[in-house]
Amino acid sequence: MKFVLAVLLVAATSPAFATDAPFDSTAALARARELRPYISSGTPGPLWTSFGAQMRTAMGDSLKFAGVVASIHGQLGAISGVVDEKVSRQMGWMYRARCRFERAPVPLMLTIGFDNDGLVNSMLVQPDKQPFASTKLDYSTKTPLALPFKGDWFVFWGGREIDNNYHVVSKSQRFAYDLVMMKGGTSHTGSGTVLSDYYCYGAEVLAPAAGTVVWSCDSLPDQVPGQMDPANPVGNGVVVDHGNGEFSLLAHMQPKSLRVKTGDKVKASQVIGLVGNSGNTSEPHVHYHLQDGPDMKTAEGLPAPFSNLLVNGKPVAKAELLKGQTVSRGK
Repeated sequence: MKFVLAVLLVAATSPAFATDAPFDSTAALARARELRPYISSGTPGPLWTSFGAQMRTAMGDSLKFAGVVASIHGQLGAISGVVDEKVSRQMGWMYRARCRFERAPVPLMLTIGFDNDGLVNSMLVQPDKQPFASTKLDYSTKTPLALPFKGDWFVFWGGREIDNNYHVVSKSQRFAYDLVMMKGGTSHTGSGTVLSDYYCYGAEVLAPAAGTVVWSCDSLPDQVPGQMDPANPVGNGVVVDHGNGEFSLLAHMQPKSLRVKTGDKVKASQVIGLVGNSGNTSEPHVHYHLQDGPDMKTAEGLPAPFSNLLVNGKPVAKAELLKGQTVSRGK
């Protein structure tokens, strides 16, 4: 089961409260502790006022948000205790607390994300998850992989630890990456409420290596930013068989943008489609992972180091990606 207040990869734009002090880890912890009792009591007003513009837009309006809070509080009851809590640096600050709820049989994880101005840009209550116990941690990838895009991209989710990569709880996505384009600390211009606001929307997606397309989808609609399609998690995309039991999955492309179809042979760096927002995604981005079979439902994820890349402007011969890095293809 999953209890969600909001799961968003967005940045808010205007302060909901004023302070002369910098918003650092100490301020994030204090602010989260201020908000936690309102989550516990199911009181939506103070939570709503802590949201930035993007969070409010994604939630719809204050009445809808109040209904969400009431529903979750009705299921879980109040917070009866905090097992542990911590704050980490993640596109701002991320607060995580394992909490006991009156009506939940086991502790749940409360997560509150803040941007650099102290605005709430994500809020989540879910089971306390652990990384999938992969049998592939020491696997040596056989396919030389190139980054599946041109230009500078920001690693929004990447790494082997749950603090850096929420994908790690999944069998097939254990080593997955999500990447966006960033300018001035944000992934979009304007309000971020329309797809064309996002810097990466429409960018070319490239084949990371040669192979054969063994699955493709090109018919699903793009989602409005902040809305998601959990029934079709991949959305439009492809799976490419590189041989040696290694398959690349690239997701969330624009409808009718694929340049390839199932059965086609592709060359390394060939354009295969355009970045979109189809599937279970909150904003346009590139999702990539390597797996040991063609079907994400049954395959196990494989480590996916890329070759000949720049990481934060420095040449690197081969590396897995980590949240917070800026990466591009090498010269």
